[in-house]
Amino acid sequence: MKRSRLIAVVTGLAAAALAAGMAAAGPMPAQPVPVALDTGTLAGSALRMVLSLGAVLGLVAALAWVARRLRAGGMLKTGLIEIVSGVSLGAREKVVLLRVGQEQVLVGVSPAGMRALHVLKDTTGTEPFASLMERKP
Repeated sequence: MKRSRLIAVVTGLAAAALAAGMAAAGPMPAQPVPVALDTGTLAGSALRMVLSLGAVLGLVAALAWVARRLRAGGMLKTGLIEIVSGVSLGAREKVVLLRVGQEQVLVGVSPAGMRALHVLKDTTGTEPFASLMERKP
């Protein structure tokens, strides 16, 4: 028992002396940085980063597609005005059919602004204007 205690004290004193000697000697010189990095770790990190970026971009694209489908499908209803249908006529021109209460309004949209083209009042007992537009002459 005395022997193990003596070994512990000697080991503690040696560690303290070593620490004091290192402190007196000043800062240690920096270890050289290896020139070549471990390629397995770097390739794994790069692959994980590329896959994460692809997942984030895919999520953004999916959300944009869902938002466009909701807006274009007329499922986006705000208050009394509902988008019934819309047709693109050119690069920057389109015709949109709106339902406002009991009326349907055909609106032309262009870079110059918006213009009401036709108003069909009280569509409760008549055929919807959208089906009239789909008929062939």
